[in-house]
Amino acid sequence: MFRRTILATTVALSLTAALAPLAHAKDAWPVKTITLVQPYAPGGTSDMLARIIAMELEKRITANVIVESKAGANGNIATAYVSRAKPDGGTFLVGSSSPVVISPSLYKSVPYHPEKDLTPITTIAKAPFLLVTSPKSGIHNVQELIAQAKADKINFGSAGAGSPQHMIAEMFNTEAKIKVPHVPYKGSAPLVVAVMANEVQYAIDNPVPLKPQIDSGKLKALAITSKHASPKFPGVKSLHELGFTNFEVEPWYGMIGSKGLPKDLAERMNKYVQDILAQDHVKQKISELGADAFGMSTGEFAKLISADIKKWGAAVKASGATAD
Repeated sequence: MFRRTILATTVALSLTAALAPLAHAKDAWPVKTITLVQPYAPGGTSDMLARIIAMELEKRITANVIVESKAGANGNIATAYVSRAKPDGGTFLVGSSSPVVISPSLYKSVPYHPEKDLTPITTIAKAPFLLVTSPKSGIHNVQELIAQAKADKINFGSAGAGSPQHMIAEMFNTEAKIKVPHVPYKGSAPLVVAVMANEVQYAIDNPVPLKPQIDSGKLKALAITSKHASPKFPGVKSLHELGFTNFEVEPWYGMIGSKGLPKDLAERMNKYVQDILAQDHVKQKISELGADAFGMSTGEFAKLISADIKKWGAAVKASGATAD
């Protein structure tokens, strides 16, 4: 009896050892390496989101996943690169909505058609932006900002001509019925420095570069661009709540494949990313960036892109902005 018990235990342990790797088996993927191309300088929101997705994807599939930055032209360079990539599941764009839904209206021409040359996978996150000023400006609220603008006493800055920061600020200017000189900078980092120094009196940017400066008192948040206030920024009302009832802007970040990517690969990748976004630790990481995890089906994402091209195109036309 004792011998039979030992034998049964040994067999059970052997089976457990054999089955353990199967419980953690990764799904096969048609290429050995996936490159997630993010279209801005390293360290920004797109880069951080791409790294979160890369780390989690490697737990699920057989491919190695790397993040590559291809900055320039408001994301157009990276987007064009991905649009031309071999449709084998080896190259994806992870970045903001700007080069997909804003650039086609802002530039005379871009080297890709967003609805014909790209394959929507899923949104990843959405993030309201913040309207900020410096304590040095003497501006304490949105109404004072508008009064200063109408007196031709201020200007605004952006992270670059045609950037989401530029276009959202122009949308605000249109809603507020003000005309304000625009000063473009080369990215969010120099823009934030300029606002703190009162070189420009206001800007609208994403939470990542702004929150540390707001928390330290070097910047003052006047409003948030989502429809409702966010618990991440207590005491900061939305522009919608402040009377700009047509104003609601939450730019998205998403994953996009190359032209001609097979539908089955697009759907598989969508399911992997949706599963990643459902994880509590991933939601927390994204929340720490000032954003919210936000996934969609491939079809829903395609519809969002189409609607946003029209929405941002109207904003570009109304503002008269151009990046050329």
